[in-house]
Amino acid sequence: MIINTHTHMMRFGVDFPRELGEFYVRMFEGQACWHTGQPWRPEDFCVPPERLIADMDECGIDKAVVLGVGYIPWNAYDPNAGEYVQSMVEQYPDRLIGFYTADPIGGEAEVKRFEHGVQKQGLKGLKMLPSYNFVAVHDRRIWPLYEAAQAMNVPVLVHTGWSMMPGGKMLEYDHPLYLEDVMIDFPDLKLIIGHTGFHWAEEALHFMGKYRQVYGDFAFWAESAPVWRVAQIWSWAKKIGVMDRLLWGSDYPYVPFQTGQEQFAKVAGYAERHEIEPAITQDDVDSFFGGAAARLLGLVKEVGGGGSGTACP
Repeated sequence: MIINTHTHMMRFGVDFPRELGEFYVRMFEGQACWHTGQPWRPEDFCVPPERLIADMDECGIDKAVVLGVGYIPWNAYDPNAGEYVQSMVEQYPDRLIGFYTADPIGGEAEVKRFEHGVQKQGLKGLKMLPSYNFVAVHDRRIWPLYEAAQAMNVPVLVHTGWSMMPGGKMLEYDHPLYLEDVMIDFPDLKLIIGHTGFHWAEEALHFMGKYRQVYGDFAFWAESAPVWRVAQIWSWAKKIGVMDRLLWGSDYPYVPFQTGQEQFAKVAGYAERHEIEPAITQDDVDSFFGGAAARLLGLVKEVGGGGSGTACP
């Protein structure tokens, strides 16, 4: 089973304003939009659910975790976005897994919306981008949301690493080791380190080694990191016993599924050719592309066969 754990579904003009789209257009300047072949337009960062499913079908992806956005300073947030995610999951119940995307410092009202999302709308986790809202991942104002997630036994995906977004202290606020404060106070929390800390990946891996219920996703790595870097990180993860908690995420629709499938499928061969030890096996690749996510999300009984993640033409 192939599972993508990091996809974003937004609605242009609702929770994804034109101003944010224009910022991303500048960030991707000189690149063609992968699904139109033309220069990026602000609205191209929002795709309809049927397009997501069609892209999943083309690439042999069985399931995807659907996230929203929560950039309050950019007005990229809708407190009722859980309903939109719920509607997509209800339309494609065997394909999509919905997470609630929160205002990290939204207080008790946001906790209630998150609880409603899980208990009434069938959502399976929480996504937060603290640094995008000018707060650190261990800001105590976020504690009520971490507490609620632990109480409901659902995972929390927290953005870490870096961002091109202006404002705030992105690098300082995004360090994955700040999440240790969270794990100390919420020892039973299931936590996903978004982007595995990017340039702080080694620190993130050692953090995962200490806390066995912590995972790391590789969203946007295929776009930003060379194969040799991924091979080094995976091999080190295997050496310290956390390879089985690394997750594939693409950051769709910013990055197409194909980019990650092609990039990550090269890692084992690269490691072998360059004698990087411990070796990366097919079992490791299968775990990365779906097995680890299935274990985290309680889908183990549904897993059948492998899945190299290379089905996309």
